[in-house]
Amino acid sequence: MSELKSSVATVKKGGKGEEVIKVVVACYYPLLREGICKIFEGQKDIQVVSRVSNLLDLVQTCEEFKFDILLLDVELQGLNFKKVLQLLKKNKAAKVILIVNDNYSESSIINAIRSGVRGYLSKNADASQLLKAVRVVSDGELWLERKMMSKVLDTFSSPPKKRGRGKGNDQVYNLTETEAKIVKLVLKGYSNKAIAQDLFLSEKTVKFHLYKIFKKLSVKNRSELILYGFRNGFIS
Repeated sequence: MSELKSSVATVKKGGKGEEVIKVVVACYYPLLREGICKIFEGQKDIQVVSRVSNLLDLVQTCEEFKFDILLLDVELQGLNFKKVLQLLKKNKAAKVILIVNDNYSESSIINAIRSGVRGYLSKNADASQLLKAVRVVSDGELWLERKMMSKVLDTFSSPPKKRGRGKGNDQVYNLTETEAKIVKLVLKGYSNKAIAQDLFLSEKTVKFHLYKIFKKLSVKNRSELILYGFRNGFIS
């Protein structure tokens, strides 16, 4: 039976004037799905616009709703990351956070990040972690639990080979001084707003610099930029 459900709320702003983060909850198990939605109740800056239990309803939701975050249970039957990400094309700003089991493999985590997934939460996470993850990812950052982050770091920050003037290094040499500073701040977890404040720039200027950085380093987004940093020894 379909669990597709839309919110009747039409509020566009939170209590302090911030934009409301619109969330779709896609979970196979009713208890998990309803429990997550319950956590969001009363949050002025987060609104559940749809909750689904299967892939067909998720397809319908992606067609019918505008949303910012897709909370996606890896046990959703028929799940295919590439197809889900294609569904999000109409919601270009939408970002995916996976809800995973503790035994979810590190290779699957890494591959999903490369595909464009922006965060992970264990089913053992508490309510505060869920809320923080949604807000952080909505703000354009990558969210990984410490345990999962260590797995990613173990994979990408192994001792680099002796570096000559290879392709990766040539790309880095093409960065301007400001672009290099922005990359360092992104790797430290700064948001666009925090980078702008630190470098005395506007957020619009930071976004423009990031656009140029992505092109120069041949990455598609902040997640790939972070992984690029791991692979090339920018983070130890």
